Formats: sequence, C-alpha cells, structure tokens
Amino acid sequence: MKLGRLARLLALPVALTLTTLAADADTFDWSLTGPAASLGGFPGTGSGTLTATQSAGDEWVINSITGTFDDSAITGLVKFEFSDNLLFPNSTFLDTDGLGFETANGTEVNVWSAYAPGSTDITPGNNYSEIVSGSGFGVGTFSLTPVAATPEPSTLVLFGTGLLSAAGVARRRFLRS
Repeated sequence: MKLGRLARLLALPVALTLTTLAADADTFDWSLTGPAASLGGFPGTGSGTLTATQSAGDEWVINSITGTFDDSAITGLVKFEFSDNLLFPNSTFLDTDGLGFETANGTEVNVWSAYAPGSTDITPGNNYSEIVSGSGFGVGTFSLTPVAATPEPSTLVLFGTGLLSAAGVARRRFLRS
C-alpha cells in the first residue's frame, strides 16, 4: 500500500521532469566581424541571438535566429547555398555547411566554418567564410557566447511540487509522533 502511494506521489514530478528535459533548448549570443571588405573581409557584419536544441553529442539544430545584419533585421532561418543550420558549441561553432538566414531587405546570408567540427587548427580572425546574396564572399570571425539559462515554468512547477511533497511527509511524521 505504501509503495502505491509513493508511486502516485512521484508520478507528477517525474512527468514534469521528462517534459522539461524534452524541451531542452539553449540560447546563444552571436556576432560576425572581420576586416574591411576591401581587405577580403565579410561583405556584411551582424549580431544577435539564436536558439538551438541538442540533437546528438556536440551537434545542435538551430531553431531560430534574431538580430541584425548590415543594419537590417534578420527575419529567420533559410536554406541558402549549402547551409544546414547546425551548431557545434564545443568546437568550431559552425560546420562546413553553415548557418543560413534572411534579412528584412531580402538579403540571404550563409556563414560557415572552413574547418570540420572538432578541428583544433583554426586561425583566429580568419575562421569563417560568408556568402551574401548580391554582395559576394569574404572571411572573418563568427563568435558565439552561451546566454545564462532562465528557469522554465515547468521547472518551477516541479520545484514547487517537490516542496509540497516534502511538507506533506513532514506533516504526517509530526502528526504520528
């Protein structure tokens, strides 16, 4: 009988934990910089935030992107050129297929690493290449910084349920003594 009560008591917290784990997405700040286009640098620069969900190992699928590119708002992800919109936060950040997005003025951009994920021989300042529709090709730096996680509502519900359960157990013990 006590085992059945314990199972019912733990069912909701376990279900909420699984829901929280399934929705695990991370947010990253990003920026594109490089030397002047006349020196072979990016034809365009930008910055913003993207979200990605881990799919396997160090591979993450980019779900959304916001920010600006050459003073134009980014409207979303696209498949431009050969982009696959995968992220590798623990190595090169982007793979050789890269990140594709579009801006409000219709410009499409693909940024990619010249090296495979996991490479350790990346030359700082010349790590990434960029193709911009109508503006050409250039090299520069793609920077990525994780944004501190904010608790999700389901995490807060799980925490509250745990506190209520602990209070109930403590109350029962107090009443029995």
